[in-house]
Amino acid sequence: MMSYIRSVVWLCLFFIPASLYAQVPIVTLGPAVEEPLDGWDKLMQLKNGHTFWLHFSKKEGLRVTVYNPKHEQVAADSVAGSLWNAADLESTEIDGIYEINGQPVIFLQQLVKYVPVFFRLVLDPQTGKLLKEDKIGELASVQHRSIYVQENLASHDCYVEKDPDSDYYAVAFFNGAEIQRNDSIRERIRVMHFSPSHELINTGLYYLPDTAYNYFSYIGLSVRGKDKVYMSTVGFNAKRKGNEPWSKVIFSALSPDSATFAHHVLDYTANFSDVTGYQQYLSPRDEVKLLLYAPGQRSDGSSGIFLNTLLSSGKLRKHQQLSFPELGKNVQMNLGYKEDYKGVPQRICWQPDGSGTLLLETLTRYKQGNTQINKLHTNMGDIGVALLDSTGRENETMAVSKYQSITGVCEPFSLHRRMKSEWVFRNKIAALNTNTYLSYDYVNIPNATFVLFNDYLQYLDSGGQDKVKKPLKYATDANFVCYRFYNGKMERLFLFGTPEVTKGYYCMMGASSYDSVQRVYATVMISRKGTEKQANVAWIQF
Repeated sequence: MMSYIRSVVWLCLFFIPASLYAQVPIVTLGPAVEEPLDGWDKLMQLKNGHTFWLHFSKKEGLRVTVYNPKHEQVAADSVAGSLWNAADLESTEIDGIYEINGQPVIFLQQLVKYVPVFFRLVLDPQTGKLLKEDKIGELASVQHRSIYVQENLASHDCYVEKDPDSDYYAVAFFNGAEIQRNDSIRERIRVMHFSPSHELINTGLYYLPDTAYNYFSYIGLSVRGKDKVYMSTVGFNAKRKGNEPWSKVIFSALSPDSATFAHHVLDYTANFSDVTGYQQYLSPRDEVKLLLYAPGQRSDGSSGIFLNTLLSSGKLRKHQQLSFPELGKNVQMNLGYKEDYKGVPQRICWQPDGSGTLLLETLTRYKQGNTQINKLHTNMGDIGVALLDSTGRENETMAVSKYQSITGVCEPFSLHRRMKSEWVFRNKIAALNTNTYLSYDYVNIPNATFVLFNDYLQYLDSGGQDKVKKPLKYATDANFVCYRFYNGKMERLFLFGTPEVTKGYYCMMGASSYDSVQRVYATVMISRKGTEKQANVAWIQF
């Protein structure tokens, strides 16, 4: 198979102008292994050149396979700790996997007698063996009543985010259950700020001194080295106070010399509900970009997507509701839309100059079935990409037809959560274990852009415009496709060979890892020939 893929690539290169030489992806495959059937998988490309394949399953717990810079397997072992139970993945949630101080670090929480407990695992970057495990903290029992008002749910969860410019990180503990008689309002939310060596710099308590709001829905967390931790939430109450709004978005900052957060209420967000978002500090501009999505604010010609620019102190400098007239024209011209594109934000990639790339996807929820476990479904539809300048206006747009369906609810910004490895164990039921194969990925290099996803073979030649097209539900029906955009043109590539009825290739999108410095996209590729299937780690050089 390896020689066949290389021959296909070189054959393509022969007919492509020299100016596009670097834009043709070249694939390298690792050794073939059995297809992982249950659980969850994640790849990590470390700065030392090694690639880690982390596989979480009910049978083995956590298994780590290590590949050297030549893509040869050099180690494989199961990881079991004394503090967390590797055999109880059904009670486990992965909240983030990062390279910190040159080492793979896994943050996970596990439900122990109804109490969420948060752990940190540090692995050896050469062998994958467990070097250290720590219990960082825990939350109150999940058996208390949840608070849900005006589509705002009080968060009862743990969150972790790392500074993309350094190895400092923060962990937030939200106790969002119903306030008990003996609860301290001031201690229900706490944020811990850590150094790259995992030393605790500061712990900050999160509450409003005037108790205007007692419940908070988590939106986002970001870290500015050792200097600041920023957090955004929706504040609300179980009962409305007079004529005060039900809710407002709050942006807050924690300094290392303070035990509490300084708050800045975004007044324009009064009565916003079901808010999601992503935030990041941009060091060259000394400002924070906060992107919010409030579906209740959508209307004809209104996106419900708000871009906030805040000073490093946390004070709001400006805000605007984004609009996408060029993307609307794009989908009408190329995808046959009669109206504007109404995708939701899945990820925003900021550049140092304040420009960014917004990745969108149409999500449509529906109910089907009689049991609670398979009643809710989400159609994951067409892709929209908007390249924004520093003012939030469109510079360029892309649109690709896609139609997939999952059992369960896909929330906005799921591509960001997938990138940081946030995941909850499901089970072996095929219909519930397809999320990792769906949605899409985006790669940008000088002079070219690539959109990657799995699709049905029978719809590839029709460009997705078949009126009877059905949603992709099962990975075994799929084939991996790469769309390349350059010089105003779109071209389809099959990176692993041309699929056939009895032969195909599909990838675990959720397991993927992109190294933007080396321009290498690593993923787990499943190849099928008849009823036989095998898996390989695939390194795609863009």
